[in-house]
Amino acid sequence: GGALRFATLDVQSVWLDESATMTLVRRGLGGLLSHLSSSESTPPLYYVLVWGWTRVFGAGVLAFRSFSAVVGTLTIPVMYLAGRRISPRVGLWAAALTASNPAMFYYSQEARCYALLILLSAAAVVYWQRALDDGDGRSLALWGATSVLALLTHYFAVFLFLPECL
Repeated sequence: GGALRFATLDVQSVWLDESATMTLVRRGLGGLLSHLSSSESTPPLYYVLVWGWTRVFGAGVLAFRSFSAVVGTLTIPVMYLAGRRISPRVGLWAAALTASNPAMFYYSQEARCYALLILLSAAAVVYWQRALDDGDGRSLALWGATSVLALLTHYFAVFLFLPECL
């Protein structure tokens, strides 16, 4: 899955939303945070993480997209863990589908927050399942933490976590 994501990071042209992300993240951290609400309709976590990432790996297209590629690759074993709660076979299918799904591939190659949202949402599901199955307070706390991080990535996460709360 990682090889698929990294092999073609530079094939597609930068599109409008990606260029908005790149322009925003190239500012200093204070400038990024002060301009975020006027240029984006999503919360700040992704932008802050990518801001730090680009300070280490550079601010070119490959550097921006590589963050999403790493996050998308990390989602594959997390999906295995989510499916494994049902059975090891379901876990393997979930990982295989995550590795090869065209939408997952696409989100793992663009400089936007969607791959991070999927990773955090999948991790939250894993912790939610553990909290339900084991009654473990630590798993419940980890579910809460990953849920908050997902909500700080994209407001759409609320549609996953409200039903889990209920």
